[in-house]
Amino acid sequence: MLFSSPFALLPRTLIACALLTSALRAGEALQLLPGIPVVVSEAEPLAVRKAAEDLCRDLQEVLQKASPLVSKAPSDGPAIVIGRSDESSGLTGPEAHAILREGDQVRLVGTDVRGTIYAIYSFSEHFLDRPPWWFWAGWKARTMSHIDIADGLKLTWKSPQVRWRGWFPNDTDLLSPWIQRDYTAHWNRVLETMLRLKLNLLDIGEFSDDSLRKLRVPRDRGLAVTTTHLAPFGASLRDWAEFWKKQGRSSPPQLRLADKALLEQFWEHHIRLAMKEKVEMIWMIGLRGDGDKGFYKTFTDAPPDDAARARVLQDVIQRQVALLQRVTGEPEPLMRTVIYDEASDYMAAGLLHPPELPSLIWNFSAARHDHFPAPDLRRYRAPASRPLGYYFNVQFTNTGSHLADGEGPWKMEQNHRMLLDCGPDVRLSIVNSGNTREFPLTLSAHARMMCDFASYDSDRFLAEFCAHHFGEKHGPQVTAIYRDYFNAYWQQRKPDIPGFPRQYLFHDLRLARAARDLMRATVNPVPEAELLGDRGIGYYRIVQEDSGAATKVEAVRLGNQEAAARFAEVAQRCDALSPQLDAQGRRFFDQSLRLQARLMAAASECTAACAAAYESRHDPATHDRHVQKAQTAADTLAVLLTQNDPTGPLKDWYAPETIFGLQETREMIQRRVSGKVKPRSAP
Repeated sequence: MLFSSPFALLPRTLIACALLTSALRAGEALQLLPGIPVVVSEAEPLAVRKAAEDLCRDLQEVLQKASPLVSKAPSDGPAIVIGRSDESSGLTGPEAHAILREGDQVRLVGTDVRGTIYAIYSFSEHFLDRPPWWFWAGWKARTMSHIDIADGLKLTWKSPQVRWRGWFPNDTDLLSPWIQRDYTAHWNRVLETMLRLKLNLLDIGEFSDDSLRKLRVPRDRGLAVTTTHLAPFGASLRDWAEFWKKQGRSSPPQLRLADKALLEQFWEHHIRLAMKEKVEMIWMIGLRGDGDKGFYKTFTDAPPDDAARARVLQDVIQRQVALLQRVTGEPEPLMRTVIYDEASDYMAAGLLHPPELPSLIWNFSAARHDHFPAPDLRRYRAPASRPLGYYFNVQFTNTGSHLADGEGPWKMEQNHRMLLDCGPDVRLSIVNSGNTREFPLTLSAHARMMCDFASYDSDRFLAEFCAHHFGEKHGPQVTAIYRDYFNAYWQQRKPDIPGFPRQYLFHDLRLARAARDLMRATVNPVPEAELLGDRGIGYYRIVQEDSGAATKVEAVRLGNQEAAARFAEVAQRCDALSPQLDAQGRRFFDQSLRLQARLMAAASECTAACAAAYESRHDPATHDRHVQKAQTAADTLAVLLTQNDPTGPLKDWYAPETIFGLQETREMIQRRVSGKVKPRSAP
């Protein structure tokens, strides 16, 4: 896709946080020629210099000559100068930034470190056609002989509305093996993407003495850090035994709530580790059990009832606040407590009351195993002064999206609008982004919305996203295809939140696990009422009557036969449109939409065939025919995953896949096709 000038990109920018303004005065344009120097003072932090190095790389690819990174501006001639804003820029507030033309200089300025970094990447996006997802999309720079900068250019971005905007890369069976190929370089690509999207917070999960690089890499890129709900202060109970071994104890002490001093020693050690690394930290406080379970399942002296457990959790949080204040010496350290799982239940029941501190963010979360606000949030109304946060799963380990985006911008927006209804001070939002590459649309929508709730609209965002990446001519077609893609998902039960369509979805992990559960049930029969049940945690959430079915198995068959047909129709439209796109947009389109439609068509067909095979388990010929159909669909999935990006920097991206479990599914199907496993009747 070619733009007639750098300014052709501006109306379609994806991540222009808040207000983007331009003031172009009549006068001679400044030409930035190949080899234009980039000026960064040696006094600037490492994070700014790293972003400046990225800009030099981008300039070299576009202008075909290296741009030197220097510490002083030349005495005459054009230069790109990076630094902090002054009064003349008119910028105020955290992370505000601007691109300014002043004489022979293009100034990229911010009110603070991250604002300066955002200015650098904004220049790269607007003038060098380098979008945030360039690396993941295989975006190739279009070469130019020079870059024109209009006289009087002034592009400004105000402070983002939501102060803390982040990702939690979780369930990373695809991302982690790729990261380990070159830890620092590959994490830098992930963090560069975050900064280009104007995010500022990375949830690293947990850390220990042996994993301090998890703190150092984001710190050196200028990102703040937090840890997840099961690791207060970054301390995970899975490291409990190793911690005490390093303290010289031959065996770890038993985990007991009564042993407060031991717990506080464990937590304090991690606080001091982060302080030593000089990390900008949003401290996580709270308590979960080992393996992300309720704490009462791990601690042997936990009380038996919810009211008492809520009191324990409340007491632990208060003690953690006091500990943090003592160790850091800060009267109001920045903290969050994630209201998740049993804590969400306690809040909904009025049993849990976190401390009402101005520096403590009450971080609500989406419902367990699904992606809509839980009852505690829907019933809550906060005072204007209470800082709120939200944790939204773009994917989910057991039942959510994994290989294909399922939520989409509209559902993400609805979740956060409901949070905004609870209180005006939305201070933080983190999305579980997992493998990252699979969710560029929804992750971009989230980043855009966090910059400015007031102006964000998912319909407008999608149109801009598609026009930017796929061109003005084909953008509307891609927009329509995206809509139909998200609406192709089977909704296994009707919404029960008013005005909340697509509340329940049968994501790709539900498809994969339902297929295996159905195959197991043909060999080891279970009572019909237990098959495809919710397991007490909302695992499948199937209401057969909502699909016009008599049983859950029939609902799975009918619902996914229809979904497979819808996804196949979307895939056919993608097949027809793909050759019409230019090479730049086609690669991203094929990877982020066309492939996902094909994957979902095959996965839906496979699961529908497994349901049909279960229903015909007493008719060997019919059963075998459906199993063979499931095998064909599963083989199609395998081919799709091996064909993707066979030679680029993300080569073999899907090879280590485990959470979807395609290999296990195919092996189960093969045993049935070969006759090694045969259906059995219920006793």
